[in-house]
Amino acid sequence: MADGAQLTSAAATGDERSVKAILDRGVDANSYSPEGFRPICIAAFWGYNSIVQLLLDRGADINACNRGTNWTALHCATFQGHGKVVMSLMNRNPDLLIRDNLGRSAVDFASALDAIWPFFAAAGCKRTPKAELIRMEIVKKVETGDEKIPNTDKAYFSRPGSAYVFKTPTLRGDRTQHNYQQQAALNSGDVLTESDPLPSNSRMDSPAFSVWRS
Repeated sequence: MADGAQLTSAAATGDERSVKAILDRGVDANSYSPEGFRPICIAAFWGYNSIVQLLLDRGADINACNRGTNWTALHCATFQGHGKVVMSLMNRNPDLLIRDNLGRSAVDFASALDAIWPFFAAAGCKRTPKAELIRMEIVKKVETGDEKIPNTDKAYFSRPGSAYVFKTPTLRGDRTQHNYQQQAALNSGDVLTESDPLPSNSRMDSPAFSVWRS
């Protein structure tokens, strides 16, 4: 019988037919991959809305967390700026205040993204101040003059001379049964989403944030 690794791998590659077939064979929609990833979280991270909905229909817990990061599907979709997935999840009344291993909620991530925030505003959430986002290392303010950062990796903020930037985590490896490589995704607004390998001393389950200049 197929196991959680196969289900998570199918979700990571966007293979809805395989996801359905694996679920039909009796695999629990709430199973983990060997690395501790939930299928619904992986699907949300990659923006596969139809797979997210399928998993929810088959009993996936909307508030289930990955091991390590303690990210829910809403953390993943919000952090990546996948509006359709966020909308699908919000329509099913997720817990908006679940904290990850660093104390950050999906509301905090949404507060950094103008394109995603309206979903949370409609739910009555209070936007996290930018100073708090910086403190939580969701965004970082960097001044001009740091020549170590390539011009190709900058994001411009509305105020001259500074920028607030936002960097996505990388799940080391490729889209194989056990490892998933995130590709760069650029979001509009005052944040930058960029993909790089994790530092050699970082754990695969610990999202890494980097500073870029404007």
